[in-house]
Order: sequence, then structure tokens, then C-alpha cells
Amino acid sequence: MDFEIDEQSYQDLNIFPGSYTEFCIYHLFNHCQTTYGNQKIQEMMRKPIADISKLRERATAIHFLSKNKTNLATNDAELELILHYLNYGKSHLKDNLIDAFLVYVQNKFNETQDYYVVKMGIKHLLKLLRYCYDLKDFLNQEDTPNVLKRIGIEITDILEKLTISKTTVFTDQPVHFLTLSKLDSKLRQRERRLLLNRLLDHLYEIDALQTIANSCSENKLSIVNYTNDVDGVNVNIQGLFHPAISSAVRNDVEINKDNHLIFLTGSNMAGKSSLLKSLGIAIYLAHIGFPVPAISMRTTVFNGLVSTINLADNVRNGLSHYLSEVQRLRYLLNLLIKKKKIFVLLDELFKGTNAKDASEATALVVDGFTKIVNSVFLISSHITELADIFNNKQVSLMHMEHLIEDGKPVFTYRFKKGITKDGIGMYFINNENIPALLGDAQKASL
Repeated sequence: MDFEIDEQSYQDLNIFPGSYTEFCIYHLFNHCQTTYGNQKIQEMMRKPIADISKLRERATAIHFLSKNKTNLATNDAELELILHYLNYGKSHLKDNLIDAFLVYVQNKFNETQDYYVVKMGIKHLLKLLRYCYDLKDFLNQEDTPNVLKRIGIEITDILEKLTISKTTVFTDQPVHFLTLSKLDSKLRQRERRLLLNRLLDHLYEIDALQTIANSCSENKLSIVNYTNDVDGVNVNIQGLFHPAISSAVRNDVEINKDNHLIFLTGSNMAGKSSLLKSLGIAIYLAHIGFPVPAISMRTTVFNGLVSTINLADNVRNGLSHYLSEVQRLRYLLNLLIKKKKIFVLLDELFKGTNAKDASEATALVVDGFTKIVNSVFLISSHITELADIFNNKQVSLMHMEHLIEDGKPVFTYRFKKGITKDGIGMYFINNENIPALLGDAQKASL
């Protein structure tokens, strides 16, 4: 089953590179030894999954590789030589002794480009095949997860069909000129080139999975545990943090059917948007089977993720910010009708209109969302007056904490129960000397 996520949500959560920020989630993982391994990671990230068995399989494979590492015995430069050789357009070397000897002698002191391509291509290919023999033994262990075991079986099958003797593969001596000619005439046959391309594709996948597994320790990420809540929702995260924030404060988040709608308040700079983004990133990564920025995470499998955090005006189409918000809400509601179980993040809902309309619209939407019990909604807002209305409904009131110490605001970035109505906007107005500057400006105008 596909997991629904659109470009707006990708941008809100900074999943892929873009002009809007230097940080992106993709950069946590794109450290493969090969360019094609990085492409595999991007393919996985572009195809989130709503199938619990597939998610568990990938997560289990990544967990296994985080404990049992295998480092791909090649790099981009060697791979390019191998691929260039396999697709080389010139005729292969003749595999009889006389012709092979004559070609060898001709290239002994004045090596041609054609002979160099064959010699270096086969040299690096044999090195790669040596690694493949070790890799297939590593992947065919009894406790190897199914995803990796299937790759191991495929690699074993390909190695057998290539019909290259292990003696040739594992020799420490330079390849004999006759062996070189025989290998060339065999390896560049169409059937074996197809086999080798399949083999390389499996190696790229191993490169990708091992790199993702390495990120667990490098970025302090953890493997997700998936629960079989078909109808309900259950999200339990210990030590959630945003991976772009150094020394980030970690928060615990627990969501179930009793608090599936969270109304989040807090002053500016208290961390509301960062918390929403952290949650969105964790939910997204969980639905590609990747490790998440938390100490631990247990979650229901959702059918989609929708966020509205950095929604911009659509000037080209003549849409105001408020109308863009309303159309975004319509998209969300249609998705809720179609996909059933969605994780929703709405930051400062209806900030594009006046206070009265924003308050009424927010109250209407929140009331409607409380009745959609198989999805999760997190809505941040400055309209704290609505808390009195929501107190009697199935709404969880939460806030991002700030304290006042010695007359100054202190942000703890802690996710806490209850609502905060203490504004600190005037502190910054006074701290920047705005009232006095207004007076000076008035005098200057006279």
C-alpha cells in the first residue's frame, strides 16, 4: 500500500534539498560509497509505504546491518571502469592461445586503449566478485533478515550462472593473458552482462541499506517498532528531537484514541514549529522503514502525512494566503475521505485572515476533527481563548513551555500538558526600545 505525502509536506519537513534551507533529511543518509547507492536511498525516500510487513522487513534489515556491518569493496571510480568495460563497443578478445598471445605481445610495450579497458575492467570486476562470494556467505547466515537473505540467494544464483571458477576469482597473481582473453569473450556476452548488471543492482541496495544502518550511531537514530492497530492510532516516542538542531531538547510524545487531536499553544520562539517538524520527520521516516530521531518509537502504520507549516501565497494564481490555507484544508479533507488514517500537522492555522475569522474557522475545524477518531491531528495556534471551548471536547491541550526569570523569558523547549496564555510579545517590543524610538521618530517628523 502507498503512503500519501505531497510536495508541500516534503518541503515543510525539509526532506530533500531545496533553496529554502541548507539542511535536509536526505543529507543524513546520502553517504554511500557509490552514487548509485545514493540513488537507491532517494528512490526509497520517494516511495513511503503503508504496509506493515514491508516496513518491518526493511527496519529489521537495517537493524541487522547496524550490528553486523559489511563494507562494499568498491567505489565510484572502480565501478565506472567496470561499467565502461561491460558496455565497451569494441569486439572481445579471441580466446584461443595463438591470438591471445599475439595480442598480449602487441600490447606488452605499447598498450592500446582497447586492451587497457579490458585489462582494468576485468581486474576490478574480479575484485568485486571476490567480495560477492564473501557477501553471499554473510547474507546467508541463519539469523539474517528476509530482505537480506533474498539478496544473498540472488547473488549466489548469479555467481553460479556466471560460471567463472573460484580459482580465477581468488588468485593473487596477475591475470594470465589467455585467461584474460577467455574471460573477456565470456563476460561481454549479452546474457552475462545482464547477470552482472543485476548483481551490481543488488550491491547498490546493500550499499544503501548499510549506509542507512550506519546513520543510527552517527546521528543517534533508532529503529521503529510497528504496532498492529488496524482501526485505532497509537504513537509513542521517547526522546524525540529535531536532527538539524545541535544539542536539541528531547521530548516524549504519546498519542492514542483519547488524545488524537492536540491543540498546541506557546509563545513565539518556544519551539512549536520545531516540535511539529520533528514529529512529521519521525512519522515520515517510520513509513520508509528508516531509523528516526528519537531514543525509541512505537507507532501505528498510517496511510498518509499532511503538513501545513510553511504555506506560501500563490501570487501567480492570484491566491491570498488565507485562500491557500482553505484550499489546503480541502485537499486534506478529501484525503481523509479517501485514505482514512492520516497524520496531520497544522501550524498556525488560518493566520492569513483577521482574528475573528481565524478564531471561528479554527473552532469549526477543530470540532470537526475531534470526530475523525482514526487519524491524528496536531494544531498549533496563538488563539489561546479557544482553550475554554475545547476543554469540554475531546481535545488534548498542550503547550511549549517558557519561563520568566529575572524579568526575561527563558525557553525550555519542553512539550507540556495544559495551555499557556502568557504572552511575551511586549517584552521584545520594550527590549528593542520600540516605544522610545517611536517617540524619536515623531519628533523627527516635526
